[in-house]
Amino acid sequence: MSLVVTVDVEDWPQSTWDRSLPISDRSRVNAEKVLDLLASRGRKATLFILGKFAERFPELVRRMHREGHEIASHGYGHVEIFTQSPAEFRNDVYRSKSFLEDAIGEPVVGYRAPDFSIVQSSLWALDVLAELGFRYDSSIYPIAHKRYGIASFPVDPVHVQLPSGGSIVELPIATVEVLGRRLPIGGGGYHRLFPWPLIRWSLRRTFKDGRPFVAYCHPYEFDPDEMSSLPYPIPMKVKLHQGLGRRRLAARFGKMIGSYAPVFARDVAARDGWPSVSAASFS
Repeated sequence: MSLVVTVDVEDWPQSTWDRSLPISDRSRVNAEKVLDLLASRGRKATLFILGKFAERFPELVRRMHREGHEIASHGYGHVEIFTQSPAEFRNDVYRSKSFLEDAIGEPVVGYRAPDFSIVQSSLWALDVLAELGFRYDSSIYPIAHKRYGIASFPVDPVHVQLPSGGSIVELPIATVEVLGRRLPIGGGGYHRLFPWPLIRWSLRRTFKDGRPFVAYCHPYEFDPDEMSSLPYPIPMKVKLHQGLGRRRLAARFGKMIGSYAPVFARDVAARDGWPSVSAASFS
């Protein structure tokens, strides 16, 4: 029974609305809220930190490390992988990994792509990650979705055998099967909008099946006032999609980490016995 709590540490305006925007101070406040919530329950999490955020708030990254959280990379600029060349992607990830390692003084071994953007057309990114020394990736959502996901990918952690001859462990985001259909249940908007009993049932179902439950959230999702406070117009559809349920997330997150003690992604990835699959079989 393993709950892997992951937090994608970024800034909503810069990561979602306009990549050219600077990282806002609001993102620091939101990240501190999540750290305080984890501390209040005596829990630790795996933090996938955006390089731009780390550059703006290096002392906060050091606080995260001092408090015992796993520090992992979310890339540098929050640009989807499938819009980059392999060289551009490598530079983005290397820049983030180097900055984080300089800040905390130890290797960074985990990565998560912006917007889960390791899809069939960008599986080559796993080779780049292995080359850069990452031991695991947690970017693949094993569902069918118009923006992300590889529907045929295993729901269990696997060693992905790469064209280069290397390998990397993939920790897929949590899903649950209902009436023969695989549904997303890992976090984000799904945890903001789905009722707690469904989330709890999904956790129990996943643990009963012997799989880790890889959950995710973003610090901005704990900020219910952000959408109405931004200094530029946001379409109502975006406000609803990105803002609904934010007032409920802290309570649901608290129930989840109160019910189950999280483990680090790196420790799950390092376990023996995960099966091997070939990256070529999903290309």
